[in-house]
Amino acid sequence: MIRFSLVLSMCFLYILEAFVSHMYISFIFNMAAAAVFFTMMPLLDRKGRIFTLGLFSAGIIIHYAVGDRGMLLFQGITQNMALLSILILAPLLSIPLRREGIIDTVITYLNQLKNNPAFTFYGISSFMMTLAPILNMGALRIVHGFVENIKIPSKLLSRSYYIGFTPAVIWSPFFASVGIVLFYLEITYLSYVAFGVVFAILQMAAGMILFRPAGAVEMAAALEEEPGDAAADKGRKKDLYTLAGFVLGLVLLLIVMEQVSHQSMLLLVSMVCFIVPAGWMVLRKQKKAVKEEVSLYRSKIMAQKMEICLFLSAGLFGNAVSHTPVKQLLEQSMQWSAQQSIGILFSFIILFVTLMAFLGVHQIIVIPLILTSLNFAEMPDITVVSVAFMCIFTWMLSSSISPLNALNIIISQCVQKNGLTVAFRWNGVYFLSVTGMAFLYVYILNWL
Repeated sequence: MIRFSLVLSMCFLYILEAFVSHMYISFIFNMAAAAVFFTMMPLLDRKGRIFTLGLFSAGIIIHYAVGDRGMLLFQGITQNMALLSILILAPLLSIPLRREGIIDTVITYLNQLKNNPAFTFYGISSFMMTLAPILNMGALRIVHGFVENIKIPSKLLSRSYYIGFTPAVIWSPFFASVGIVLFYLEITYLSYVAFGVVFAILQMAAGMILFRPAGAVEMAAALEEEPGDAAADKGRKKDLYTLAGFVLGLVLLLIVMEQVSHQSMLLLVSMVCFIVPAGWMVLRKQKKAVKEEVSLYRSKIMAQKMEICLFLSAGLFGNAVSHTPVKQLLEQSMQWSAQQSIGILFSFIILFVTLMAFLGVHQIIVIPLILTSLNFAEMPDITVVSVAFMCIFTWMLSSSISPLNALNIIISQCVQKNGLTVAFRWNGVYFLSVTGMAFLYVYILNWL
């Protein structure tokens, strides 16, 4: 319970510091983050402890080498807190959906489609596409928990997961890819969201066309001919519309809050993750459910121990590296690429981030280094929005195909195949196609 309390306190201090800037609050915030790391780290497996403690120690050593002392040695430990707070608080958004029976409706719907590959493919992809924008990685775990007992071919299942999930990485404010990139480039979510949504739709369409199962043409006719309970069908449609409306409502709420408050989108997402379920409990008079939900939520937080330790140690390490000559070398490479052409710059970003991902270096370390290495004054022919898209797309691509990244690991575990087979043999055509689309899209963005 102590660890759980420390994690929630850390999130609360992050939100508090954004509104009340004070040196003592910052000090307590950093101490709480360090306490969370050292209390959660012993719970990791051996490889996890070695990796996160290695990042943490390397960050401390580099800070010491550049002359930092005392609390300055922990400088940057909360650098990724904006994202970590979302990761911790996002599971709360599933409470209203579960308690209202909306998720049960979707489970029943998917179960009815299990005998037809086309029905299954579109059903799982659509459900994933709806849940992923707000539940992030939790959507993969939730959906697989529904369908793991249904006999679905592994290849079909992996394609449904990738096609339904990856478009959300391009546009949703609940994802690190979007939040971190927009934060470092200092642009609003509203100025990017339309471009992200358009590409996400194109990406989803490409996946549907490439992997369209046999029998898809007859799907609509079969649905019409299949008898069913009219009242049950009406209730099911209502729940599905409610789910889609819930996701759209959250995004619109965030856009309005951003325009009114002028606060970081990452901060607003963290606040919404807490405010929405709390407001639902009050309006629906579900106070008796609080104890049960807290218990379930606690188990979810403890299951995220690796992510919590990784984000804290990566923040410390990334901040330390930014003070070294590595940063200067990266700046020179980025500026040279930008001076050649936007295509070469995009190629460099993809190759560099993907190589680091295959070496086990998370995008949350690499992407901020890239963004802080850019000098837009020296690259007037390249727009900020196009750079934002390049970095967000690269984050999605590298996390999808690297067997050392959480997205690839979770999907490969779900379908019980190794990450390289899942990413390249089964879905390589999809990623190659969307990468080609992304290059064309970048040129269009830069021209607009």
